[in-house]
Amino acid sequence: MTLLLVTLARAQQDAAPEPQQADSETGRDAGPPVFFERQAEEANDQGPQSPGFNQLAVTGEWPWKSTVATGDWGGLRNKLGNNGIVLTSTSTTDLATVVSGGQRQGFIMPYLIDTNLSLDTQKMGLWAGGQLFIDFQKAGSTQLGSKYLPDFWGWDAIYPYTQNFTELAQYWIQQSFAEGALKLKFGKIDANTDFAVTYPGLQFINSAAYFPGGMVVDLPTYPNQAGGAEILLQPVSWFGGRFGFFDGSTNYYDASTGGAATPTGGRGLSTFLWDNPGSYFLIGEMGPQWTLDDLAGHASVGWYQQTGQSTEPSASLSPSPPGQAYVDGPWGLYLSGSQQLFQTKTDAGTQSQLVAFGQFGWSPPALNSCQWSLMSGLSWQGLLPGRPNDTFGSMVAYAHLGDEPTMTTSPGEGEFIVEGFYNFQVTPWLGVQPDVQFINLPSSVQGSGVPDAVVLTVRVTMSF
Repeated sequence: MTLLLVTLARAQQDAAPEPQQADSETGRDAGPPVFFERQAEEANDQGPQSPGFNQLAVTGEWPWKSTVATGDWGGLRNKLGNNGIVLTSTSTTDLATVVSGGQRQGFIMPYLIDTNLSLDTQKMGLWAGGQLFIDFQKAGSTQLGSKYLPDFWGWDAIYPYTQNFTELAQYWIQQSFAEGALKLKFGKIDANTDFAVTYPGLQFINSAAYFPGGMVVDLPTYPNQAGGAEILLQPVSWFGGRFGFFDGSTNYYDASTGGAATPTGGRGLSTFLWDNPGSYFLIGEMGPQWTLDDLAGHASVGWYQQTGQSTEPSASLSPSPPGQAYVDGPWGLYLSGSQQLFQTKTDAGTQSQLVAFGQFGWSPPALNSCQWSLMSGLSWQGLLPGRPNDTFGSMVAYAHLGDEPTMTTSPGEGEFIVEGFYNFQVTPWLGVQPDVQFINLPSSVQGSGVPDAVVLTVRVTMSF
């Protein structure tokens, strides 16, 4: 706390701020730019529910051209940023209506308030290569979502699922070595910010855009971030790999009591470090990044494993299938990729781009309710003339439930999703996003008679 106060005092004494830039690694093999890593620093890694470290400056004239609604606080905010302290706060509200199909029709309003603090230890005058991140989240919903759409994948990524909550969602430290070629991260982490990322900064509402269907139950992500450690390698600019080891006890099944553990989202590091029942989530991936005619792309192949006795699939299916046997946690493989199809610059210098992205996942049907899934989509910034900051998105996804009757209530069935949206960036800090989803098989219980659903949503996002 003393070090933070000293840094605050020093920031007050600084001269007018210089434009703040995200750190770039130098001295490594001068190949194609690390597009994937750079983009992750410029936007929430995986939607508003899974934010990452932030180094962006506050720019633009307040109030309507400023990047945040509260402005630069008389220059203090950028002074703090230049000294390694960046405070970010966002609110996301989904005004959703099931207009047809589903278990029932009606209005539901999930919301998420996220406030996070990013600390750069080098800029703070402490030590080189360090980053600290603290993320506070408050989330809730006006209605129980499963009463409307008891779907498999998750029709709204910010919906809190279990209950309304207020929690310290992430707190971690990361240390960089060898000019960024090696990074180590430890703490309470959202695994989806570093793993199974198809393309950073996506704005889709359905969870299918963010991770494979086989990870629906086990991935330590919102709202069940977990204690963990990561190794991130970038030996050359065009190839990287990473490995994560996380507390997986959210889905642990205790045979002696017949119950599951408490979700990790509301817990600290104890069940990762010393009080774990033998339930961990392991994940690793690697792949290249490239540029072709100044168009960037990436691809990665990954593996994951949930250890220990798992509640799969009862955590995602209700009621559980007759005769269900609790088994060792599932494992699986996945492929992710993205490619810029074109990019242009406007007279004002704002980038317009079209990006294609996709993901495939597979898991043994005897261990996972979802045998395989496929997702692909497009994100087009600057589609309409004169609207360079607006974004259009479209996505299709399919999750195939396995044939093992003890693992799913709908053997051989599948959930098919189509989503499209247009985000009007009204001001740099205010976005209004009409969105439509079609969900085939919006209930994971075969024979339930729940008809195909259409969901209309208006998402309102604000940055403060």
